[in-house]
Amino acid sequence: MTFTPTQKELFNKNIEALNNILLKESLKEIKSSKFELILGKDNLDINLKDTSIKNNGGGYNENLLYQDPIKELQTMLNTYNDKYLLYPVLYFYGFGNGI
Repeated sequence: MTFTPTQKELFNKNIEALNNILLKESLKEIKSSKFELILGKDNLDINLKDTSIKNNGGGYNENLLYQDPIKELQTMLNTYNDKYLLYPVLYFYGFGNGI
């Protein structure tokens, strides 16, 4: 995975904001990644591909984080709308694309 100068600048700003010195130094040592960022036509169509896993060609792409990001997102949105619509606040932990 290659990064643009803007992405490198943002990464370095985020690294410098860390208080944990050991984590900061470990992250600075990362020079490459086995993951490839896949962006679809839709802003919500974001996926990660593990390039270290060989796809066996069986239809299921086991090296992708999501098989169909838009469909999986819609399924989760339907679940939250059905079960938690009346909750005043929901907290989500993990990683996401910020949209």
